Amino acid sequence: MFLLSKPAILSCLAMIPLSMAFSVQAQTYASGFTDAKWSAQSGAFACSLTHEIPAFGTAYFGQNAGSAGFFEFRGAKKAFPAGSVKLEAVPPLWRSDLAPQSLMTLSATTGLRLNAAQLKTLAESLEGGTNVVFSSASANEGSNLRVIVDARNFAASYATYKRCVANLIPYTFDQLSRTLINYASGADVLSSAAKAQLDKIVRYTKADNKVLGILVDAHSDKHETPEDADRLSQQQAELVADYLIEKGLPATFITARWHGDKFPIADNKNAVGQAKNRRITLRLENEASRKEMERRVAAVKAAEQKAAAEQAAKAAAEAEKQAAAEASSVTTSQLEQLVEKQNLNSGKQPSL
Repeated sequence: MFLLSKPAILSCLAMIPLSMAFSVQAQTYASGFTDAKWSAQSGAFACSLTHEIPAFGTAYFGQNAGSAGFFEFRGAKKAFPAGSVKLEAVPPLWRSDLAPQSLMTLSATTGLRLNAAQLKTLAESLEGGTNVVFSSASANEGSNLRVIVDARNFAASYATYKRCVANLIPYTFDQLSRTLINYASGADVLSSAAKAQLDKIVRYTKADNKVLGILVDAHSDKHETPEDADRLSQQQAELVADYLIEKGLPATFITARWHGDKFPIADNKNAVGQAKNRRITLRLENEASRKEMERRVAAVKAAEQKAAAEQAAKAAAEAEKQAAAEASSVTTSQLEQLVEKQNLNSGKQPSL
């Protein structure tokens, strides 16, 4: 167990009210008076704020793109015993004007993790300069555990963390990996809604170096001639590709294709179905998606080869059967010849 220095012990004692006075058997962990540090890490897809607690682990604020923020202890060398864990805001020694305040009670039965709402309460206390004590209560006093999250140096690092969270890309690869855009009949420019969708793809793609390319597939509804349908779908594919390039994506990154009215997804006999068929799909490719596509293509080819082999084997069997039938067939004329040549005395049968 971590042994606190004398200044740290005095600091810890000052943080904990008499109602929480602990026995010599209780285990208490905290940073020293002079080494309470917070470190913020910023990125386009994840933000974190960490505070090392010697001999215990790391207090960790985190938020990933497309998800809510959370707080937990990581790398903890000592787990809170099963049961309730109390959180109390405890002012430091020099804030005698403030009284300790109970914040919440959590369950430690499945690990200790604070959701976004609980995190907000914790952060507000720390941001206001008030330390937060996590304490367990057990019938076995020796298993009691108290962890002090220090408010010193928190505010500045938390401000950096909040700026990172505000700028997180609010969507994930899975959410954008297949995007559908519909267009109006006769449209020769992109709609505002289409541009908004494409802007998301541009922003995400620029931030994620794992994206290897974008596939653009345009389709049309039914037209008088296949050439008209091809021309209209080509126009839409090129509008999208040009917009992506205009926004800064390299042309070599984009593969634009058009399919006319060859692949409808709805009935072209009514306006609702036609509107659904006028569509552009954009697919983001990364290493995993390309491998998956390669696997599917290989599976299709293998199935086609198997079907062809089975068909060839069936045709060969039919041909062999036909040849055998022809070789063993006896005409009426041949049968009459056999009867005439039959030797009734010897019992021998003539051959053809």
